[in-house]
Amino acid sequence: MNEPDLEQCRALLEVTAGAAPEEIERAFMRKNFALIKGGTEEDRLRLRAAHDALLAAAKAEQDRQTAASPRVPGSLPPPARPAGLLTPPVLPPRAPGDDTFVLFAFDNWKVNVLVPPLLFGLTWLANASPLGSLLTGFHVWMHEFGHATAAWLTGRRATPLPFGWTPIEPDYSPFVYFGLLFLLGVLFAAGWKERKVWPMLAAVALGVLQYHMTWRLRLPDQEFWWTFGGVGGEFYLSALFMAFYFVELPEKFRWGACRYVFFLIGATAFLNIYLRWDKVYHGLEEIPFGTLINGEEDGGGDMNKLMDDFGWTKALIRHRYHLLGQWCLAGLGVVYGAFALRLNRLPDLLLAARARRQPTEDGSS
Repeated sequence: MNEPDLEQCRALLEVTAGAAPEEIERAFMRKNFALIKGGTEEDRLRLRAAHDALLAAAKAEQDRQTAASPRVPGSLPPPARPAGLLTPPVLPPRAPGDDTFVLFAFDNWKVNVLVPPLLFGLTWLANASPLGSLLTGFHVWMHEFGHATAAWLTGRRATPLPFGWTPIEPDYSPFVYFGLLFLLGVLFAAGWKERKVWPMLAAVALGVLQYHMTWRLRLPDQEFWWTFGGVGGEFYLSALFMAFYFVELPEKFRWGACRYVFFLIGATAFLNIYLRWDKVYHGLEEIPFGTLINGEEDGGGDMNKLMDDFGWTKALIRHRYHLLGQWCLAGLGVVYGAFALRLNRLPDLLLAARARRQPTEDGSS
């Protein structure tokens, strides 16, 4: 096989010139795993042919170097290698994730069904114990990120500070808008490259939401979402933190281990805000007026603004935040049920089926 053909084989396996047989084997196994979900039989045969050609070329190069190396007079020749030692046997392809720690696997039914309720229960116990006071910082920061994310989605600069304040600049910032859009594009491209549907859907949904909130909402409506997003963010951001435990993000995000940290942060924040506003809704606690920094007398608090600037009543505040909590809880239940029943695999299967049909469609056109 000539050099241009070998270069095509290297590009297919994504290895460099001079790669050792062991590197070629690892690259072949990795690419073969990727083809299990969405590859065709033709793709697998092409990959196998490239693997065999590169392996034969690497073995021939090693033999040539061994024959050309000078021998010291009087030294013994190198021991003969048993057949098959230099080139290990090719094992049958394993299912994706077989070489992954079980708790980091995304398509493990037992992990998806048993681990989230266990983590949620442990978080509940931690919040009910004296250790619960140590988790207050996460609750405050989730609140501030609620303000900040609403501002970012409208193209405004915002800095969520951990001591209970998020300054928001009223002027539109192209850097914020296009910077966030660029990050969503990176997420979509990574999902497309690895044939992961959920990151692509999340990127598209957030991009549409960003466009609507930036260009379709009037400034008073944007300011309303900046205000509502504090407590609202504690609900929906913490729910999203837990929901994304199930979603397999692209490899570069290292999400297999990080998702546990995000789930625990989301669980403690959601429990805190849900139980608090359940008491507020039933009249067991008062609506939290004022601010964290200046206390209850500060008229610049979120609840004060909702009443003074946007005409909300106490009854409406109680009802809307309680309803938001119920919707978030129901959404978490739907996500948990879908992944427990493995319904989440349907979009991936449809994408893989389309990829398999693509060569036929191209050949018939």
